[in-house]
Amino acid sequence: MSLIKREPSAAQADASRANSQLSTGPRTERGKAIACLNGLATRRLSPVEALNITALGEEPGDFETMRRDLSAAMRPRDDWESVWVQDIAILRWRLWRLQRAEAGILAVRKQKVEIERQRLELSVQTKGTENAIAIRAFGCCSLPDSLEKFENILRTLRIMREGLEEREPDPKIPLYFDYLYGRCGGTLHSRLTSRFESLVKSQAEGKYGIVELDREALQAEVDKQISKYERLLELYRAEHLEENASRQDAELLLKTEEMNKVIRYETHLEDQIERKLRQFYARRRESNLPEPEALSATTVRTEGGEPACQGTAA
Repeated sequence: MSLIKREPSAAQADASRANSQLSTGPRTERGKAIACLNGLATRRLSPVEALNITALGEEPGDFETMRRDLSAAMRPRDDWESVWVQDIAILRWRLWRLQRAEAGILAVRKQKVEIERQRLELSVQTKGTENAIAIRAFGCCSLPDSLEKFENILRTLRIMREGLEEREPDPKIPLYFDYLYGRCGGTLHSRLTSRFESLVKSQAEGKYGIVELDREALQAEVDKQISKYERLLELYRAEHLEENASRQDAELLLKTEEMNKVIRYETHLEDQIERKLRQFYARRRESNLPEPEALSATTVRTEGGEPACQGTAA
């Protein structure tokens, strides 16, 4: 092959000019409208955004579908408007990602709430040595609220109530006082113990009138305690154990600080989308570029991972 560049002959130049007239691009308005979408259809997603989509396990094809739908709705007329369309598509994708993440957070929180409710139903077992020391000193009533605590208290109170109905009071009743209120118990422990000792002493001396008065006073005090702890058990069940749709929905809410972050980011994305749309349509109102025709017969298909326009011959 010769390395010397030769000027084409007059016949060759005439032939080239004639051939060029055969490929001048689309001539009809429809053909030009189809061609104006080629820039968008072959525009690649930015490497950073594409990497994020892949790293987060999202489908790039889903993004391309959304972007094509948005392009079909907005019908950009040139590359500059195509840039706006892609920016809006990216912002919409991020907004969808945020909404998906929010739904995931709520689903996880709901699962945790249900697990905690089931754990409370099983109740925390008494911690051997630590609780035994606390019970001896301050009584079972001083333990943290739990299903086991309230059931033990009510069981002990009912045993005491049955023991007081006997002709001869159960001598173990003072031990029940210690179990419920502890050896360091307050005024209630002292009052019940004093009343029981008076009952035993009066019975030993044959003062049966005083015995009945002391017995009735003790029974009234025990009945009062039974009513109190039955109500506390009902409240505990309603708050922690029973299924309540309203409470579960309330527990799903994020903490105020976290919620504010989500709201701020969501608002930021929506503002950015609105700003891009205003810029897009402001340019369209001011520009003299021809409006693209509706492409009812045009379809978009993906070839080799990249979208490409295909339509009827113009």
